[in-house]
Order: sequence, then structure tokens, then C-alpha cells
Amino acid sequence: MTMLLRNSQTTYLLLFLICASITSINNVRAVEIQKYFHSDKNQLEKTLLTQAEKAETDKAQKPPFIFQRKILPVDRTTGFSALETPGHTRFDFDTLTKLMEEHKTPLTAYTPDWLNLAIEHRTRYDVFDHGFTKNIPGFNEQVHQRTRFLVEILNIIDPLKLTFELTDIRAPLANYDQEHSSVFANHFDFTQLHLGLHSKNFLGTGYAAKFEVGRFMMDLGEARLVGGHRWGTFSPTFDGLHFLLGNESEKWSLRVFGARPVNRDPDSLDWNTPETYFSGAQVTNRDLRWAFFDVYFLQLNEGNKLRKRNLSTTGFRLFAKPAIGSLDYEIESMYQFGDTQDESVFAHRHHGEVGYSFRTEMPFRLVYLFDFSSGSRDPNKNFDILYAKRRVEYGPTGMFGPFFPSNLLSPVGFRATLIPVPNVRFMLSHRAYWLANKNSAFVGSGLQDPTGRAGGFLGNMLDVSVGWDPQWSYLKRVSFDIGYSHIFKGDYFNKVQDSPGMKDTNYGYTMATFKF
Repeated sequence: MTMLLRNSQTTYLLLFLICASITSINNVRAVEIQKYFHSDKNQLEKTLLTQAEKAETDKAQKPPFIFQRKILPVDRTTGFSALETPGHTRFDFDTLTKLMEEHKTPLTAYTPDWLNLAIEHRTRYDVFDHGFTKNIPGFNEQVHQRTRFLVEILNIIDPLKLTFELTDIRAPLANYDQEHSSVFANHFDFTQLHLGLHSKNFLGTGYAAKFEVGRFMMDLGEARLVGGHRWGTFSPTFDGLHFLLGNESEKWSLRVFGARPVNRDPDSLDWNTPETYFSGAQVTNRDLRWAFFDVYFLQLNEGNKLRKRNLSTTGFRLFAKPAIGSLDYEIESMYQFGDTQDESVFAHRHHGEVGYSFRTEMPFRLVYLFDFSSGSRDPNKNFDILYAKRRVEYGPTGMFGPFFPSNLLSPVGFRATLIPVPNVRFMLSHRAYWLANKNSAFVGSGLQDPTGRAGGFLGNMLDVSVGWDPQWSYLKRVSFDIGYSHIFKGDYFNKVQDSPGMKDTNYGYTMATFKF
């Protein structure tokens, strides 16, 4: 009996040990299983998070069109600069080209590497009262529209590049039949169509070069003689050859061209002028910061127009580039000789300015201006401005544009530019004007007193403008401009025959420009 009890106790002890072992094993397995599932849960969460982040990244990078090849960079440049010069503004024809080639226009961002594409549309409303010309003595208004379709095809047969631009210029609201004038209208025509050969190392010299054949535009220097698209409505174009070696912004450059000026026809395709040739050469140097210079020679031989101009124009430009906290200057002199209507011509034009760019929190620049352009009793012998721009130095152009740098003297003038915030520019200018020769014509107005008794004081003009380039959402593709000009008429308008009257002229405009 005692033996049996001992065996039973032993048996119970063994059973207890076995159960304890099983329980311990189960507990260990439960912990391991819990760790496994917890680890698996963390891994699952990480996997799901990674997949979600990848999906968001793929969504952000997914192009809206299947043929996207480029990524639109972040544009950290500001819309305005107080150092902007008269011949290089955001209204220039090559501004859109630069934006397009740097892929800062939406359409180019979504095109293949071999295609650059950009569209620009501009609408402006102008109005003035109390005119300043013989033909429009009173009120006038106009809606001006310009649409540009610019295309470049490149990287297919390197180093060739094909450029063509289709431009539509019209005036849907106009008076005095201006909507049919070639000055204010040019319906759907090519303003650029040329094949270019581009080299970054021309003949092993280390200098870039380009050679263009076809229809092209040019800006020479500050465009006081030749300029392309501008603030106004006129866009000179040329059919011919154009060669540029070097860089006009750095070191030195050589430009040579030979072409025929293109006649504008509002309703038909434009074509170059028969028997009329325009050629020239320009050399620039940028080695000395305080003495940059340009020298040039231009030749116009006009065989079929009423004026029949055969003019040689040579000149130089010496300047210091504007810089913050520094004094700068510019001197440009132009001399013209030849004949017009078989009458010999010698004329000259001179521009001078001294400016200072203040080191202030809001960029501010102040410039003193001087201009003289010779005149003669015979208006055909006045200085000929060729294909010049006028907006910044002589006020708004287009249907306004009261002053031309021909038979004109302006010894007193200033221009101030303020950038209160990076995307807003305020510009104010004031100039006084006289006729250089009081016996000659007030160019562009149809007014002249051959006796000189009307005197030469034309008056003063105040010009104020504000530009705004929004930098957010869809508005960053739009720029807005508004301006006001006032002509304080001088004694000339009180004495000259066929005068439009002595009442001062008020002019205003609003403008919106879209870039895609």
C-alpha cells in the first residue's frame, strides 16, 4: 500500500512537471507568435507607407501628356529690375524666346526635346483727348491686340535650328481708319522664319556663333536705330542673312547682316521690298566695366518708295553698365549722310545720360537724360530714325507716340524707377522738348512753320506707369500694366498753322499680357 502511494505521488509529480513544461513551451511559443505578428504588422505598415509615398511621388511626377520630355524648373527670378535699360525690356521680341528656351513657358515644358513652343497674347486699350497732330486734333481711342506663336525645331540635325513665328496684330476698336493701316494692323503673318546654324566653338576659336538665313528680327545696342517687337504696334522684319560671332553681353562680338526690309500688308502676306537693301556691321566690347563700347555702320538703299533714301549711318556707343551703389553713364552719337529724293543729306543724333542705382531696400534708380537730333527746313533732311524703338525714352508709342528723335532737342529730362516689391515696378519720367530747328517740321504731327515764327518750344511731358507681374497660381502667366501721360503744350501749338489747339493732352492705357 505504501509502495502504491509512493508510485502515485511520483506519477502526479511527473504529470505536473510535464504540464508545466507544456505550459512553458506554449507560453514561449505564444510570445514568439506575438512577436512575429507584431513584427509582421510593423513591416506591413512600413510597406503600406512606402507604397503610399511611392504612389504620391508617381502621381506628382506623372506628366499630363504622354509626350512630356522636360521638367518645368522653379523660376526664382523676379519680374522687374531697376537696372532695366531702354532697349532691353520685357516687351522685346527676344524676351519670349529666352523664356521659351529656358523652359519657363508651360507649353515648352510639355514638348519633346526637339521642340520649343510658346504663345504670347497682349491686349491694350489706349485713349487720349485734345490731340497734338494736324490729322487727329481731338479725341482718339484704340484697342490694340497682338498674338505671337513662336516655334523652334532643334536637336534633330545638330547644330541646325528652325525658327518660325506667326504674329497677328490688329485693332478691333479704332478710329480714323487706323484698323486698316499697316502701322496698326498685320493679320496673321510670319515675322520670323529662318534656318540657323549654331556653334558653341566657331572654327575652334572658343567663341559661340550663329548664322541665320530667312526672315529675322534684330535689336542693335539700345535699339535707337534698329529694334524688333516692342511696346508699340510696329515690328520691323528683314529677309536675308544674319551672322553673329561672340557674345554681346561679355567680352566682344561681331554682327554682320544683309537683308531686304519687309513691307507690311494688313490683309495679305508680307513680302520684302524690291530694290531696297539694308545691311550693316556692329562690333561690341565688354572688357572694361566703366567703358563698354559699340561701333556700327548701317547702309539703307531704298529704290522704290516715295522717299528714295540712300543713307549711311555710322556711330558709337560708350557706357558703363548700371550697378547697385554705382554711378553710370551712356553716350551714343550717330551720324548720317547720303541723299533723299536726290538731295544730299547730313544729319546727326546724340544721346547722353547719367544714372545712379541706390543701395536701398526697395531698388531705386534715377537717370538724367539729354537728347539732340538735327533738323532742316527740308523735312527730308532731318535725321532718319530708321527702325528705332522709342517707348522708354520718349513715352508710350502705338496710337500715341507724340515725340520722335528727329529735329528734336530735350536738354532737361529725368527717369526714375522704383521696385517696391519684386513683382511691381513704378516708373516716372519728365522731359521738356524743343524743335532742334524751328523752321523744320514737328516730325510725326504734320505741323510745320517754315518761317520759324511759331518758335520751337513744344512743351513738357509727364509719363507715369506701373507694371505688375503676379507670381502665384495661374496669374503668374499674366502681366498687367497701366499708365498715364500728360503733355503740357508749349507756345508752338498756339502759333503754328493748323494747330490742334492749346489744350493739354491726357493719355492713358491699360494692358494685359499672357504667356503660355
